[in-house]
Amino acid sequence: MNENQIAFIICADNVQYYNECVRYINELEVPEQFTTDIICIQEADNMIQGYRAGMQASDAKYKVYLRQDVFILNPKFLHELLQLF
Repeated sequence: MNENQIAFIICADNVQYYNECVRYINELEVPEQFTTDIICIQEADNMIQGYRAGMQASDAKYKVYLRQDVFILNPKFLHELLQLF
């Protein structure tokens, strides 16, 4: 398990929405010593199957599961997430 990695797992079937979602993720402030990874799951039979595939594809300690049409507006989201966990 990578203790210093945060993975964003996104189920996507629309490239435009996915790109916009990624744009917001890339604008987040990443805490020192942490890295982020974005995993796009396409062509899953359903969201549960997609998220499970993303879970298995990453060894990040922290995983954020998103739909392609979710845009994280708070630039301090990752800092606040780490305070919770």
